[in-house]
Amino acid sequence: MSARFEIDLLHPGWVAQTWQDWFVGERGWRRLALVAGGGVAILLVVLVAGILPTYWRLSDDLKFVPSLRRDLAARDADLGLLRSNLGALSAEARRQVRWSELLTTLSGEIPPALRLQLVEAARAAPPPGAGPPPAAAARFEGTLRIEAITPLRPGSPPLLDVAQFMAGLMRDPAVNKRLRLRSWEIKPSAFATPAGEQYLTVSIVLVERPQ
Repeated sequence: MSARFEIDLLHPGWVAQTWQDWFVGERGWRRLALVAGGGVAILLVVLVAGILPTYWRLSDDLKFVPSLRRDLAARDADLGLLRSNLGALSAEARRQVRWSELLTTLSGEIPPALRLQLVEAARAAPPPGAGPPPAAAARFEGTLRIEAITPLRPGSPPLLDVAQFMAGLMRDPAVNKRLRLRSWEIKPSAFATPAGEQYLTVSIVLVERPQ
């Protein structure tokens, strides 16, 4: 049987201790406890230095979450209002384009004997107490009423002028695509010139087609 040992040349007469021997013996448990305590202390320092700043930063950020949510709700409301305004502006722009196209067609198709008195677009209001309109009726935007006067002449020239005007109006693609003729009427007018010349009133009602 043999045993290994080392001679400490710096200290004659002493037996050199290895790192394993340093933790055994009478004071080995103390050294082991000190090393373990030092390791735990170093670990705690590392954990505290790495976790506490992050924890504090997250705690500060959490304080701003309610205000950020309020700001987000306010921005969302502003965005909804802006979207609604843009939709209204877009609808108004489309309406202006339709009106410009219609007025251009009217100015080009009206006979010289007819004189426009009124061009009015209106939406029919539902009767009081009525429920929401059905989907088919909700697609109609309203009606277009055109009133004009023409001199009273013997024979059929006034009727021919009105028929020519309505035919030319409905031949226009921009008008025919969106409007259809509902009714028309020609009757004596109360308007008269100082010379006593009588006029006829022409009323034409167009209704928008379902889209």
